[in-house]
Amino acid sequence: MKRDEFVQNPFESEFLLRNLINSLYDGITITDPQGNINWYNKSFLRISGLTPYQISGNTMYELVEKGLLERAVALDAMNQKKSVNNISKYPTGVEALITSTPIFDNEKNLLFVISNVRDITELNKLKHDLYETTTLTKSYRQTLQEIQLSNVDGNQIIYRSPVMEKIVLLANKFSVVDTPILILGESGVGKDVLANYIHSVSDRNEKGPFVKVNCGAIPEHLLESELFGYEAGAFTGANRQGKAGLFQVANKGTIFLDEIGDMPYSLQVKLLGVLQDMKIQRVGGTKSIPINVRVIAATNANLEDMIKEKRFREDLYFRLNVLSLNIPPLRERSDDVFVLLNHFLHFFNHKHNMKKTFSPILMNMLMEYQWPGNVRELKNIVERLVVVSDEDTIDDTLLPPPVRSGQHKEINTVIHDDCQTGLTLKEMLDEHERKILSYYMSKNKPLKKCAEVLGMDLTTLFRKKKRYGL
Repeated sequence: MKRDEFVQNPFESEFLLRNLINSLYDGITITDPQGNINWYNKSFLRISGLTPYQISGNTMYELVEKGLLERAVALDAMNQKKSVNNISKYPTGVEALITSTPIFDNEKNLLFVISNVRDITELNKLKHDLYETTTLTKSYRQTLQEIQLSNVDGNQIIYRSPVMEKIVLLANKFSVVDTPILILGESGVGKDVLANYIHSVSDRNEKGPFVKVNCGAIPEHLLESELFGYEAGAFTGANRQGKAGLFQVANKGTIFLDEIGDMPYSLQVKLLGVLQDMKIQRVGGTKSIPINVRVIAATNANLEDMIKEKRFREDLYFRLNVLSLNIPPLRERSDDVFVLLNHFLHFFNHKHNMKKTFSPILMNMLMEYQWPGNVRELKNIVERLVVVSDEDTIDDTLLPPPVRSGQHKEINTVIHDDCQTGLTLKEMLDEHERKILSYYMSKNKPLKKCAEVLGMDLTTLFRKKKRYGL
């Protein structure tokens, strides 16, 4: 049979059309004006989950009423007398984009509605996956940026505690403005590292330097000329050409005034003027020099007490203390001790080309120590242990006496208390052993780790645990 004859044959044409529609991936339905589905293809059954029995036994209105369909877009097209698009979800879990188009005769009477049902479940899943991937990528990028920004010339903010996380978040917020910042905290907590970090994440990092000044290390009679510079011949021994001060050196960047509490009272009023006007005047000079500097100050002193004692100006304190960050001591953020120990161990291993590790007992003792010298003390002790140890595994015998005595202070108190009770020696030993085990079991979990720290067999520790009812 020729092609033209095939197409002109009504029977063959209908056969071709039915097979063509049934082969489509999209679902197709034809609905009459009464809401009956007169015709549908296999894809519609797959997408909707409806059976031929349900389709032939119910109108579109009844299918919606019985909850077999979420909505009938074909009915919307009938009512509105125009094509309608909508998204519907079927009981099969399939989401579909339904396009229903009404067909009219020459007299504008509705003949039927043809609906195209397109499965968009996979498309939505791909869209969701793309969104999650984009969000995850953004999160990774931000984390990477934070890691890169926290590395400032070898100085890193290493932390795991929630309190330090809040401080770093605040530091990032403060970095975008030029308001003075006052950093408070004990000696050795890392005030200079935090100041350097703030500079590094600000736009000043690319415009100017980070200049650190220790106000307590420079003699009082030289501090003014170091900060603000001097003109030629300003004093005996002065440079013939004069000298720019550190405020000028830090122009467009950040100046960090460490130990601000040690600044002479007489010089504080001049600093206050610089903060207010952003102009300096060299020693021996009369000309005001404009500057563009971010000022970060730090101290371990109680400035409020110094104000009462007339050793620090109240107006300068309020000018510096607009934004403040208070870094707690290391003994109050024990979560950071572990990550700091591992960071500096890795750092000094790399620096000295070594591969040292801490023994479990040593690590436990370092974790229990109170670190009165904070991060600075921790860093120095780790370097000492790495350099002094002859073995790849560093043991507790190399710990400095202050660290060892500090570690066992609580246990020594326990022994002292036992001796006051009038118990027999065996009873005192048993009670002492019970308290020691209780102490170490509370600090070291699981039980296997506790056994390693105490240098005893796990079975023995378990037996004693049961014996003392721990």
